Amino acid sequence: MSIVVFGASGNIGGNILKEALARGYRVTGVTRSRDLDPAAGLTALKADIADAGDVAKIVAGHDAVVSAYSPGLRRYSAEHAADLIRKAHEALFAGVARAGVRRIIIVGGVGSLEASPGVDVVDSDFYPVEHKAHTLRNREILRSLRRGEHDLDWTYVSPPLNIEPGARTGTYRLGENQLLRDAAGESRISEADFAIAILDELDKGQFIRRRFTAAY
Repeated sequence: MSIVVFGASGNIGGNILKEALARGYRVTGVTRSRDLDPAAGLTALKADIADAGDVAKIVAGHDAVVSAYSPGLRRYSAEHAADLIRKAHEALFAGVARAGVRRIIIVGGVGSLEASPGVDVVDSDFYPVEHKAHTLRNREILRSLRRGEHDLDWTYVSPPLNIEPGARTGTYRLGENQLLRDAAGESRISEADFAIAILDELDKGQFIRRRFTAAY
């Protein structure tokens, strides 16, 4: 299988890239500015995900696209990040459609998962106010996909509350719309195991035109 990974130098994107290469995928890793370490099966590119023309050229001929794009709150305010997320996904969806690639996985946010019945994480009393602007934008991307605004075989994947470096265990639970917590009440997964869940979805296609989440 040949795939494109946008955001390939990020914490999540880098783990997706590593897992895909380990499975023998041919991978085009796309970053904004950072270099990727050379690897067998990897084509490294620098491009702007917010340019639909660039996206179309890059993804043409691939089997699938995985976007782990995030502008990062260390560099931008939540409001600025929200606008960057909007522009990036508008261009991404347009470019992928233009290239005729059907399969796409979007790594989104935790905020659209239900923390309790009828209450999303982003609307809960424990969610940081300073993160809400970009989180609401991510939720709107999921809603636009569910409304059928993009004729793609999409999957939207939400992480748990905590996703951090850690062991690649290959063991995790899957859910759809509810926040997953373990027996101790923690909602967490390692970046390596989250990457496994995403590549397993590419291999199995259990959640086409649906959202899923993975956690311990």
